[in-house]
Amino acid sequence: MSDEPQIESTAVMLRHAGYEVKVCGQELRNELVNVGFDTVISVQHMEQLGYDKLDSSVGEATVKDMDRCDLFVEIKVRNLAPLWNRWPRLHNKTVWWRVNGAQPEICDKGGDEVNLLCPLITACFWYGIERYRKPKEYAQGQAAQEHEISRPVSSDYFEQLMKEIHVGDNGMAYTFWPPFPKSEKFDAVDRSKYGYKTWKTPYSLCHSARAWGYGSIIDWAVEQGIQIFGNNSPAGQTPHKNVYILATYAKCLVHLKSVDCPGWALYEALLSGCPVVTGRLLNSRMLAYQLLQHEETCYEFGVPASLEYGRGDMDFGKCMEDIKYALERLSDPAENLRIGENGRKRLNSLMWRSDRDGDEFLKFMARHGHGL
Repeated sequence: MSDEPQIESTAVMLRHAGYEVKVCGQELRNELVNVGFDTVISVQHMEQLGYDKLDSSVGEATVKDMDRCDLFVEIKVRNLAPLWNRWPRLHNKTVWWRVNGAQPEICDKGGDEVNLLCPLITACFWYGIERYRKPKEYAQGQAAQEHEISRPVSSDYFEQLMKEIHVGDNGMAYTFWPPFPKSEKFDAVDRSKYGYKTWKTPYSLCHSARAWGYGSIIDWAVEQGIQIFGNNSPAGQTPHKNVYILATYAKCLVHLKSVDCPGWALYEALLSGCPVVTGRLLNSRMLAYQLLQHEETCYEFGVPASLEYGRGDMDFGKCMEDIKYALERLSDPAENLRIGENGRKRLNSLMWRSDRDGDEFLKFMARHGHGL
């Protein structure tokens, strides 16, 4: 991992399980690249993109640490083979922290995300439904074939999936809404005292905004007054410290990403009581309906995913129509506060907390030979 919010969030859980947490230092990153890892990014690089500095309590691991560490946390399943080839001792000392929230798949580029090779810790709630809790039972027969067909689906399909989801220990996978160590700072925001006159400009936080599926409407979104911050995005980079100000004074967050897990931009807006506008594509790909409920905790735009891992017609016309409608509705101060506060309460009720969820996480780790 390289971005500060995700590292610190994961550290909350791993420290509860008894671990000292370190990130990969330069020497170790070089060795990982040498043995065949891809997408090895430094914490320092992410700081240059505007992220906060990493908490000083998180040290840097060296190559020598790989010969004595108790656990290695990898974020890409395709890197497991080179990891174990180089350090065979880690074969039973590895967990996969699946960052991407979309439906698991098996492909040459991504590897096998279905038949798990090691324990998985993830905010991808697909692993909470039966077909992924028991993937081998779904490997044959009509159920698997039907699942692979690409066709538009109704909201009823996802409502049924949501009824199947089990959050927590799912055998080889532990599914959860990540903790957020800085939540108290954002949760303390009282947008009502600033008044609706400050809620003029919607914002979006998305590096390379044109590459997340909504490239065709990015220029239109800018014309609607949405400030899209990020590297290679229209408004350019903004320091992470500015997010608190944006969430406090903006009309809303328009989340122009087609998938996330679940996204710190969403977390920070929701915890600030700032309304969020999210794509049905994202919500259905992530199975995020526990948190993101249209006209209750958010406003949605566009169409839900197809069954082919969310690919297909995105219906940009409907995206624009829905975003415009959401911006109009959120111009109403009462509606803005209602949606914002509902989102804040819902996220606070779901986030992983050691006093509520810690025991089950400890049991999951222990059952796989990890932790205390």
